[in-house]
Amino acid sequence: PTSYYGFESLEELYLDENDFVGELPQTAEPFYGGLQELSIHSNKFSGRFPVEHFEDTLRIKVLSLHNNDLTGIISTNICDRRDASLAYTQLNVLTVDCDKMTCSCCTCYEDGQLVTGTGS
Repeated sequence: PTSYYGFESLEELYLDENDFVGELPQTAEPFYGGLQELSIHSNKFSGRFPVEHFEDTLRIKVLSLHNNDLTGIISTNICDRRDASLAYTQLNVLTVDCDKMTCSCCTCYEDGQLVTGTGS
């Protein structure tokens, strides 16, 4: 929702299980840079996930994207942040629909169900 654009200091956004529909903004909006937790699983979001807006931020700890119709590729740069030795800047949760998104380090879901292991 574009109403979130004005929340430059927004750190956590949980929109889970609300049947929200539509695409996520593809432009660099102020709220992406400050987010620590983005949990939008179990909605009806579609289109490409704007992964490039999370490439340079070390703040994001949670990206819970599964059970949507999002597509795209989670980059190696983001996967490298899953390393436990990073402590304060570690990305702790990264979930996607692995039948729709490419990711080598994500916790995978397919048809709303957790799949053992990580993505392809």
